[in-house]
Amino acid sequence: RGLGDVYKRQMIGMIKENKEPEITMDKLDIEILKLLSGNARMSFKQLSSAVGITSPAVKSRMEKMERDGIIRGYSLDLDTKSAGYMVTAFINIAVETSCKQEFDTFIQNCPNVVECYGITGNYFALLKVIFRNTMDLDNFLHQIQKYGETSTNIVLSTYKHTHTCIPD
Repeated sequence: RGLGDVYKRQMIGMIKENKEPEITMDKLDIEILKLLSGNARMSFKQLSSAVGITSPAVKSRMEKMERDGIIRGYSLDLDTKSAGYMVTAFINIAVETSCKQEFDTFIQNCPNVVECYGITGNYFALLKVIFRNTMDLDNFLHQIQKYGETSTNIVLSTYKHTHTCIPD
């Protein structure tokens, strides 16, 4: 019996007991995540050399973190300005209760919305959007204002950008 069988038995036991599976990470897992957050294209061999365990052990740990939902995927870190998207903005929107479902569908289908968060305070959501120019942003603002009041901040400069942060 392999580790996969042990994992399955533990999961079945937790389901029978109606418990959420406890997700744990040790120092090696955190070190692997830090390395991947800097370069998600590192090979198992490179990772294993950096953390001091075998390549199969790194692969096994990464697969477990993927199963546990800790690693959701491997993403491209796009330089939006180099790709022609000269305007980045954050938009607060106070969505009317009757429009929330329609707003959600609209946002899910809008490629210029790169992030959307439900937030506390006077607004319902915070959007991070990218556009080629301010006219395109203005057109978008006219489209979403039917869902509720907005407040927009255009990014002038970026002082820190990390795709994923793994605190110590």
